[in-house]
Amino acid sequence: MTSRPWRTACEEALRAFSEADALRFWRVGHELDGATRPIFNYRFEHTLSVVRLARWLAPATGADLEIVECAAWLHDVAKRLNAHGTKDTHAQDASAQVEGLLAGTDFPPAKIPAVRHAIEHHVGLRLAKRLEPLETACLWDCDKLSKIGAASLVHFACISGAFQPVTTAEILGRGEAWLPLARGIVDSFNTELAREEGRRRLAFLEAHYAQLRREGSDPVQAMPS
Repeated sequence: MTSRPWRTACEEALRAFSEADALRFWRVGHELDGATRPIFNYRFEHTLSVVRLARWLAPATGADLEIVECAAWLHDVAKRLNAHGTKDTHAQDASAQVEGLLAGTDFPPAKIPAVRHAIEHHVGLRLAKRLEPLETACLWDCDKLSKIGAASLVHFACISGAFQPVTTAEILGRGEAWLPLARGIVDSFNTELAREEGRRRLAFLEAHYAQLRREGSDPVQAMPS
């Protein structure tokens, strides 16, 4: 009997969960090719960014790519949008689903405990100490890198209006408030490669919000010479 490719199974599971949750959250969707699609599937877009980073960071650091990528696909498979006010158990809930989601696939069973460990420890924006093993460290780095940079601005812009009314000035204020947290993330990265990439992305964010502040000034400030 032929096993299903594990990457296909993981992507399908994440897409099904995230689309259903996004439609619940938005309460409206777009009809496309006979199906109702959410206005913006933040969870899937975020996860795809993490997966792409995993495909870069794991081989570059010597981590097991299957473990890191599988954990990347499934790390938020139980995280619902706008779940504030309830105890956050999404990492444990996602970990508990791993064996079932990988059943009947070609994913090596011996690696499942490592996938679960990585998922269970991916939470938080700062670390008091470096994570171990390397695969767990890589997932944390990839998840947090996805929150810094150009793609994160797209994700933030597409989702922010659903949580509260927004203006350009409010987006600027929230973005500038995010920068200290982003700096803390960069300081916490487990791997040097993630730290280097984090510094580049942080510089981009700082320049972006500085430019947005210049454009929003009255009168508009000239570019510094």
